[in-house]
Amino acid sequence: MNLVPAWSNAALVEREVPTIRLNNDADLKEIYEFGRKLGQGSYGAVYEATHIETQTKWAIKEVYKPAAGTSKVAMVENEIIVLRSVNHAHIIYLEAIYTSPLMIYLVTELCEGGDLKQLLQQKNVFTEDETRKIIFCLADAVAYLHKSGIIHRDLKLENILVKNCLDEDDGRFDIKVADFGMSVKTSGVGIENIQTEACGTLIYMAPEMMSGRGYSHWCDNWSIGVIMYMLLCGKPPFFSKTKERLLRKIMTKEVQFDQPIWENVSDAAKYLLTRLLKPNPAYRMPAPLLLENPWIQGDTRVPSGPSNALEMMHHYMEHKEKTVEESSLVSFEDTLEPFLALLTPSSKTNSSGAELSPEGDSSSCTPSTANRTSHVGGKHPVQLRAKQRRPQDKKDLRTGQKPTSDLSKAEEERHSSSSREGLSSANLQLLQSPVINQNNTKKKKKQKNHTTQKNVRK
Repeated sequence: MNLVPAWSNAALVEREVPTIRLNNDADLKEIYEFGRKLGQGSYGAVYEATHIETQTKWAIKEVYKPAAGTSKVAMVENEIIVLRSVNHAHIIYLEAIYTSPLMIYLVTELCEGGDLKQLLQQKNVFTEDETRKIIFCLADAVAYLHKSGIIHRDLKLENILVKNCLDEDDGRFDIKVADFGMSVKTSGVGIENIQTEACGTLIYMAPEMMSGRGYSHWCDNWSIGVIMYMLLCGKPPFFSKTKERLLRKIMTKEVQFDQPIWENVSDAAKYLLTRLLKPNPAYRMPAPLLLENPWIQGDTRVPSGPSNALEMMHHYMEHKEKTVEESSLVSFEDTLEPFLALLTPSSKTNSSGAELSPEGDSSSCTPSTANRTSHVGGKHPVQLRAKQRRPQDKKDLRTGQKPTSDLSKAEEERHSSSSREGLSSANLQLLQSPVINQNNTKKKKKQKNHTTQKNVRK
């Protein structure tokens, strides 16, 4: 299954929605023919209606004009502002607005399948595949809203409408997010956009909203998790009659999957629910990441990728540090390798295992294998510097000549006699160690300087 989100291609500019003033309510019936009632609420009722001229079917939401200064005025105005500014495949479409002295009529697209709460009551539970399609459409709409700076704040089963009856559409789901009366439009994610007003339905309410400490658009992601949980098992993940007890349950208990119905649900779906129902909003999976989750595309294996913004940042920083280390290592090796190629002669090995120069002179033995096994990054062996390996080749900067060292000659004679007596190659290499040569040379120079100073004082 290849589900493609529509939120990235949807328009974010405000649409031109016609607003028509009526002299009285009877004038509307000359434009639309009213049919069956689709729903009833405290705001008014929703009817199926047919446009007489075009014979197009619509839904008309009747809203009684509230008294000036009441909260209902703000809710109605808020819904109109939001619906005018959105245009998305899974958000209810506002066609026109009619106003009369007593009523406001919102003409929206018709959803003949009812809402998800009614459908859940009929089915008891949804299959995992049905839930996947619904959650994809819902996350797509929420990602679009959040990108537009809109927080819904009242996502629940009753506010998610089904476009067509399932029997008429081969069981395919086309949902529409509706009821934006409690939504709020923000100007970004700064501290000035933090909300404090608790609103919505209790069992869908995010814990940060209940706590009164401030919340942002992450509250909608919690509601998506509650809806998904209810679609799969028919019950909410947390339930209590009071806000305080419900908050305590959420903060002290993890999501439970102990009902028998969960045996038929994949581990990937359960894992996803644990990421959506995180009490700490910073660790909660956002809608855009939900759209990219493998479970949404039909992969029921448990994902291993990041599931929230903090994990994404952590993974990014780890990847960045690793990339910097690797690039530094490669740069160091590239710089060192040409010098190593020049300083390392091609060697042969005699019967005793000691490495010989191309001329076969045993006095130029290289360090033993034990001394050549240290690596940079586990790739290239570190060779001793030429200055350390051949101190006798170092020129005297004052005279331009190579210094003649009695100690070096003595060591060569000792080396020859040791070779004649059958010393092992390891002893020869220890004898020829550049570290010893260097230390002895330094000691000899120090003694010579001391003697010179003594003579001067005399």
